[in-house]
Amino acid sequence: MTESEIRTLWETEHPIYEAWGDYVRNQLMMQLSEVLAQQDPPGKVSEFLKLQVQPRLKDAKSLIDKALFRDKKYGDPYAEITDKVGMRFVVLLSSHIRLVEQAILDDQDWEGSKDRDYEEERRARPLEFAYQSLHYVVRAARDIIHGNVTVPKGTPCELQIRTLLQHAHSELTHDTIYKPKKAASPEINRTVAKSMALIEAADDFFELVMRDLQSASKPVRDAIDALNRAYIHHIGIRPEAEKSNVVVLDAFSEQIPADLISRIDSLILSKGYILERIKSRFDTHHLFRQPVILFAYHMAVSRPAEVKDIWPLTNEDLKLVFLDLGISYDNV
Repeated sequence: MTESEIRTLWETEHPIYEAWGDYVRNQLMMQLSEVLAQQDPPGKVSEFLKLQVQPRLKDAKSLIDKALFRDKKYGDPYAEITDKVGMRFVVLLSSHIRLVEQAILDDQDWEGSKDRDYEEERRARPLEFAYQSLHYVVRAARDIIHGNVTVPKGTPCELQIRTLLQHAHSELTHDTIYKPKKAASPEINRTVAKSMALIEAADDFFELVMRDLQSASKPVRDAIDALNRAYIHHIGIRPEAEKSNVVVLDAFSEQIPADLISRIDSLILSKGYILERIKSRFDTHHLFRQPVILFAYHMAVSRPAEVKDIWPLTNEDLKLVFLDLGISYDNV
């Protein structure tokens, strides 16, 4: 193909690739949301992804440069270039990369092929520390209509999945170390390799820390889940899930009984009016929209002085809990 032919074809197909990139991004966000919801603890896409995912399309100049002027022998350069549209997913830990991969493989609207896997490269070259990223190419499994554009079957989109540290390394080195015609000096290459070795070590440490933190926080997470179910059961409203729940239960982590929910059930059985008090304050008081309000009532009955002394939030809502139970907050 000539430069003019590539430019003309790209101008014609640019809207197709733009639509395909947008479609893939939207589908992957939905698939990833489902994958994260099944984790322990469940995650949110907005917190899981460290950079905004934005499809990027090659401009005509870079497409022509890659097709005709680099040291790559293409039979059909335009068709064989698979990153005419692509996007990047940046996560915190290497284990998170596999969750994005699962989301990619779960979707039936495309056929995915692994283009590069840094873990396989590590196993093949264990003494080498170089550029690391997981690459997939997803091709439309059928003609797909997105907006008013028909994306033909087989249209490719490249997906790159990296950790935040891998991304920083790539941003610094990929265009300046791995792609230039002139080779970098041995000293620079050695420094880059050392930085990747440190990145691998840091990722290993981060994984250990994350596992330890999740193990340590599991009793609190389990208590929040149980309180959430109890709130829905008794109040009939889905509560919020703000971090104040964690703050309160962390403060009382040593006081969470194994039979917490049965104790709350007994408390509600003896003081059923508590449910109406919670409902009446749902719209106006933050704490009463959180499942941990049930724990606050339990603690105010069983250990009033202790809950007053340790309570980590402002006292206004806690005073209402004491008032509902007929306990003098000031005299405890």
